[in-house]
Amino acid sequence: MGDVNPFSRDAEADAVVDDPRWFAEDYDPATRSFSFALTDPAALAQQTFLDQRWKRAGLPRRRVHLDSIAARMPADAPLPPLNFIWHTSYCCSTLISKALACEDRNLCLREPWILVPAADAKRAAATARGLAPPRLSEIVFRLLGRPAIEGGQVTAKPSNFVNCLAGDAAALTSGKALFLYSDLPSFLISVAKSGVQVHKYVRRLFGNIAGDARERLPWSPQEIFLLSDLEIAAVVWHMQMAEFRRNLPLWGRGRAASLNCDSFLADPAATLAKLDGFFALGLGEEHIGRIVDGPLLKQHAKLPDEPFDAGRRKREAESVRRQTGYNLDRIVAWSYEACRGTPPGAPLADPLVCIEKHDRV
Repeated sequence: MGDVNPFSRDAEADAVVDDPRWFAEDYDPATRSFSFALTDPAALAQQTFLDQRWKRAGLPRRRVHLDSIAARMPADAPLPPLNFIWHTSYCCSTLISKALACEDRNLCLREPWILVPAADAKRAAATARGLAPPRLSEIVFRLLGRPAIEGGQVTAKPSNFVNCLAGDAAALTSGKALFLYSDLPSFLISVAKSGVQVHKYVRRLFGNIAGDARERLPWSPQEIFLLSDLEIAAVVWHMQMAEFRRNLPLWGRGRAASLNCDSFLADPAATLAKLDGFFALGLGEEHIGRIVDGPLLKQHAKLPDEPFDAGRRKREAESVRRQTGYNLDRIVAWSYEACRGTPPGAPLADPLVCIEKHDRV
């Protein structure tokens, strides 16, 4: 398993905070301590996900108490310049984060697990099940935002289970935020073509977001139980759009933008150039050209050994739409009637790339 200390001494805590190679992998609320793994940016960049699927057997490990970390990260220190890609799932977020990764300019952290306990602590505090430790989210952002090289940037693509932290991140970081989504029919098609595990995932996400919003739903628990998986998925999409609309303005003008992933699929080069400029990464035309002409856009972002591209995505979507037919259109129309807060057309303001597309049928 690697070297794990119950709690590091102060001198070791200094070393962990000062050296970004010590990656904050987890937080234990029972002991109020962080777990760190010694790695390097290249190894982190190669990981499709930095959650529990991350293979780190044999890496040196350290456990450091929250108070020791807080003492070495003054609250009045400059805010970490951490960028974010908040997303809905099924919107090319993994692919886009890989396309924006550059060894000497931008380290992309895909779904770092450390954000999950921070989000859980916020939920527990909001429902009076517990108190969030002081400065927990702030310290997590500071730990993730440590650049590996001078002048380099860090961009986090959190799991959408932690989208409830987007407002906190606006106040506690100085970077920028992209709110990335797919349109509702595309989201439903992605769920429909997947198996039982994705259907369970959508229902679990529904439970989380319903608690985060703390809004009264227009259904009784019995009625929610009777909703189909796709109906639940449609409501989840609307709830995620509502969460994004609440949080996007908190970032202020120029710090946040929205993006429909269809823009990226239609013109990857132009969209990546827009993203490069928005995040001020300085990747340039040569990097973007290598991405567009290279293997990345021809393979499955989550399963690199599997061929996949925009054409296959479109063919699969057309196949699912033929199979679901009226039912898919019915669910889209029903969901807009049930979730009247979602505007017709583009669901979010400040689009990075304008796209004319309407979900209502």
